[in-house]
Amino acid sequence: MNEITAIAIDLAKHVFQVVGENARGEVMLTERLKSRQAMHKFIQALEPPLTVAIETGPGAQAWAREIQARGVEVKILPAQHTAAHRSGNKNDANDALSILRALHDVSVHPVPVKTQEQLAMQALHRAQHGWRRRMTAISNQVRGLLLEQGVVIARGDLALVRKVERTLEDATLPIPDRLRALVAYLMGEWRGLGERMAAIDGELAVLSRTDPVARHLCQTRGIDSIISTVMACKSLNPDRFANGHQFAAYFGITPSQHSSGNTIRLGRMSRRGDTYLRSAMIEGAHAVIRQIRRDATDPYSRRIQRWVQRCGQKGAAVRLANHNLRVVWLLLKHPDMPFCSDPAHRGTEARDAAMH
Repeated sequence: MNEITAIAIDLAKHVFQVVGENARGEVMLTERLKSRQAMHKFIQALEPPLTVAIETGPGAQAWAREIQARGVEVKILPAQHTAAHRSGNKNDANDALSILRALHDVSVHPVPVKTQEQLAMQALHRAQHGWRRRMTAISNQVRGLLLEQGVVIARGDLALVRKVERTLEDATLPIPDRLRALVAYLMGEWRGLGERMAAIDGELAVLSRTDPVARHLCQTRGIDSIISTVMACKSLNPDRFANGHQFAAYFGITPSQHSSGNTIRLGRMSRRGDTYLRSAMIEGAHAVIRQIRRDATDPYSRRIQRWVQRCGQKGAAVRLANHNLRVVWLLLKHPDMPFCSDPAHRGTEARDAAMH
């Protein structure tokens, strides 16, 4: 173990494949740990200087924190990038070797190791996102079931609730009793999910005021409690990005590129990265655009008005979301910097950094 400088571990629930190499890149260790107890014992024997690489997946954050507690550097590598380094058939041994190869690939950026509090904050967002999708599915299902009975429901949650209530109360409609009972049950589940989501919104609002990172980010127009707490639980290192443009590209709010030689071709938004955060950023941008008055004369409003005239409301929302992500990068990089969304009322240095 004294000669080993890097170790890669292929994680599973009860079986773990370990491979280690020395400074010359020669494989010095190949071991299969057949229980979680054996894995804990193996980690207790680790000593710095040493780098341990694992790939993203269930349990990776817990193992990373345990390895870090030994004073050993740990890197969590994205699974989609480690898979690109695998050669031969897929098995635990080849998976561990692919993680070891990906560790030396400078283009593969590790995922931050998160605290338990950050993971708990992330769990709130995951649960809320799942409930929102379930609410949409229930709404569509109820509309489809009643449409087959000749009952048409207009768009919107309020129209759904009112129409379903009137339909269930109207005994003259030729709707089978078993379908009435089913629709009533589905609407009860729908309302329950809405109440749970409202409770989560309240928790996130509190966290956005108490968490220092989230509170700092909420200074920006278009950044609400959802976006600020997502950024806080991501634990991103702003120094990893050379500028705000790279930060926005990380979340997919930049044009896709297909260039060759001197020919530069830019396409639509790449849509890479975190879909949940990107959607929240664009929703926040739409909210800001709706609040801009037509007769507004301040520079911030006039810039957005020009974007709307040139790109339409949706295109302007994407541009504003891109701009806000650059501002987020600036605030993460300079946590003590006071910030105002209106460029006319903040310092030249901050304005130039946010726009470039």
